[in-house]
Amino acid sequence: MTFRQLGLCSEIAKACEDRGYESPTKIQEEAIVHLLRKRDLLAIARTGTGKTAAFVLPMLQDIKNKQIEAEKNGDNSSRVLTKLIIAPTRELALQLEKSVKSYATHMDIETCCVYGGSNIKPQVRRLEERVDLVIATTGRLMDLIRKGKINVTKIDTLVLDEADSMLDMGFVADIEEIMKNLTNLKQVVLCSATLGPNIKKLSSQLLHNPKVIEIKTKDRVNDRIEQIAYPCTAEKKLEMLSFLIGTKNMKQVLVFCKTKASAEEIVKNLKLDGLKAASVHGDKTHGARVKAITQFKEGQIKVLVATDVAARGLDIVDLFYVINFDLPFMPIDYVHRIGRTARAGKNGIAISLLDAYDVATIRDVEKYIEQKIPLLELEGFEVDKRMKMIATKKIVETKDDFKRKKIGGAFGNKKKRQDAKKAPKQRGRRIIGGSK
Repeated sequence: MTFRQLGLCSEIAKACEDRGYESPTKIQEEAIVHLLRKRDLLAIARTGTGKTAAFVLPMLQDIKNKQIEAEKNGDNSSRVLTKLIIAPTRELALQLEKSVKSYATHMDIETCCVYGGSNIKPQVRRLEERVDLVIATTGRLMDLIRKGKINVTKIDTLVLDEADSMLDMGFVADIEEIMKNLTNLKQVVLCSATLGPNIKKLSSQLLHNPKVIEIKTKDRVNDRIEQIAYPCTAEKKLEMLSFLIGTKNMKQVLVFCKTKASAEEIVKNLKLDGLKAASVHGDKTHGARVKAITQFKEGQIKVLVATDVAARGLDIVDLFYVINFDLPFMPIDYVHRIGRTARAGKNGIAISLLDAYDVATIRDVEKYIEQKIPLLELEGFEVDKRMKMIATKKIVETKDDFKRKKIGGAFGNKKKRQDAKKAPKQRGRRIIGGSK
């Protein structure tokens, strides 16, 4: 099966060929036919399966068909916005815009990306120039609609990309509000990595008699990703990170952490160790985030440190290494993280650094992905006997056990903590905070 045989024009087929696509992936082959027939679609497939092309290519083909029809009817009126893609984050929105432009490189199609965290005026000016397709985040799109700066009354196709992430981030009410303004809507597409009860509920609300395509794989994780975990103490994590990057001569590595403060601390320490690094997280301006990602892609910096939300949509060509400085709160985010490597049929390595808490947490990840992650010991970073026994499951200790031990008791030993605060701090012979 070729892209032309799916009903796509030669310009789109040429663009796919330029990107190195020899033939459609499974989800592309199944989805494109139904989308060209204007049917609603619920697409469930993991990262790296070609979901983006599966919904973008039919949109471009429909715009092309409308242009041909307008020429036949002698209608040379200005462009009309008919296609809308909504993404959960600005990084994913920008990545989608880049993909759309590459697929439309041989076509006369204009696109615009609108997102928050940046000046709205250039985006308004771009919309005034008239475009065929808009990629947007929910907040900025709602702002533009309220201000009357975007005409959405002619939009006939809506795509919600990474709908599971939108649910997690609480965007359902915003989506419902946006859809009230799409009075000419004829087709809705939902794309998600997982098919949970919330996605089913959302699809029942937004989709009409949809075609459901679920690309099931034996493993939830790409089998081209080699997964490794190193137990270590929390105090030596930063040192271990620099050591691994240096000794394995990693040319390009994406590091994930849970918090913005951790991201800044990691970058600071990497720079002290002589490694060029930058961070992307919610407190960074849009310009700073784009600059860091561009420098990383171009090889100007070796390490990019990211939080989970900020990294959504990152598509780094030939990225081989992903490191989890700490494990995410949700096992599914582990899959999203390591899915940044081994894309488009290539191989990759995902490394997790496990302190005492992460050693307990990794069991949830292994249960979710239905795989055992090998635990290796790194010379010079050995852990104590108890932690080693927990890591090898000779002692079973859960996350809750670790929390109780950390704070004292099931709900924390409040009295003990209060007494500890009252106790004077002693430094040598001098007592601070005590009576004379």
